[in-house]
Amino acid sequence: MTRNDRAGVAAAQKTVLRSAVVMPGIRLKTSFVLVLWIAISCSSETSNPPSNPPAPPDEAAALNALKEINRAQSDFIRRTRRYAQRTDELIAERLLSAQPTAMGYTLLMLPSADAVRYTVKATPDAAEARHFFTDQTGVIRAELGKPATAESPEN
Repeated sequence: MTRNDRAGVAAAQKTVLRSAVVMPGIRLKTSFVLVLWIAISCSSETSNPPSNPPAPPDEAAALNALKEINRAQSDFIRRTRRYAQRTDELIAERLLSAQPTAMGYTLLMLPSADAVRYTVKATPDAAEARHFFTDQTGVIRAELGKPATAESPEN
C-alpha cells in the first residue's frame, strides 16, 4: 500500500468515526461497510500479471548439439582408437568448446563400457516435443512423444 493509499484510508476512517459518533445506530453499520470496502479495494490493487507460457524446447539447438557431439566423437576415435566416455574428455582435447546444451532439452551421452560405442539422447522437458537419439553411426533419429532409439525413423 502506498503512502497516498494510507492517507486515503486514514481520512475515510476519520470520516466514518465522526459520523458514527454523531449518529450511532444506522451510521455505524454504513460506516463499517464503507471501511470494509476501502480496505478490500486497497488490498486488491496489486494483482499478479498473467504469466507467459514457457518457451518451447529448442529442437534446432538439440540437433546441433547432437551433430557437434558426433563430429567430436569421430575425431576423438581417430586420435585415440576409442570413443570418449564423457563430454569433458572431448572438451579437454579441444574437440568441443563447451558442454553442449539445448534449451528445453536434457542431453545425455552414454558410452559403452569398452568405449567402442556410444549413444546420445536428447530428451525434451515438454511432452509435445520430439525426442532425439544418435550413436557412433552419426545418424540422428527422432520420435514424437516417446524416447527415440536406434530403431526410430531418421530425422
